[in-house]
Amino acid sequence: MTSDAQASHRAFLDRYYRLTHRVYDVSRKYYLFGRDGVLDRLLASEWTTLVEVGPGTGRNLARLHRRRPDATFGGLEASEIMRAHATRRCGWARISPGFAEDTDIKAILGTPPERILMSYALSMFTDKGRAIDNARRHLAPGGELWVVDFADFSVFPPMRRFLSAFHVQAIPDELLRRHGAGHVEHGPLRYYVVARFPA
Repeated sequence: MTSDAQASHRAFLDRYYRLTHRVYDVSRKYYLFGRDGVLDRLLASEWTTLVEVGPGTGRNLARLHRRRPDATFGGLEASEIMRAHATRRCGWARISPGFAEDTDIKAILGTPPERILMSYALSMFTDKGRAIDNARRHLAPGGELWVVDFADFSVFPPMRRFLSAFHVQAIPDELLRRHGAGHVEHGPLRYYVVARFPA
């Protein structure tokens, strides 16, 4: 059952993406750094099932699929606008509606995924800790959750104020470690953070 907060968040996402989804990938390449490095690292390990939580346009799923076409891919997307867009782009993926905090992620593929990816999505979730815990709970044994997102901007605090206008909150290391991150690292100037969580 969708809560009032989730319904409000979905309405915001749909309003925002209705205006931007067609140019999203072109504009985001200039400031969503670290994504492709995480995709390369995912592809360096062995897995056959992956779900991206918050796939947006399906950009990351499409890149992964091109290099690992025999794998099974899924997505979990709260925005109906983006889910429809990603479904058109990634017809080979199973992209389900729902929220990161409480959706049964293993049901998307019918089996617990070996990898879950959150790429610049965690910073937009209503309850970030619950989203991490929910993802880890639905991983296959030995699986991993990978997160890449805005870091704390300790060297550039004004960026936090800018992001808040778009319902985006930078991710503090303490949150990641408190919810079980086994590895946390940062991009240049702490612009982005990469975290890896075991199942």
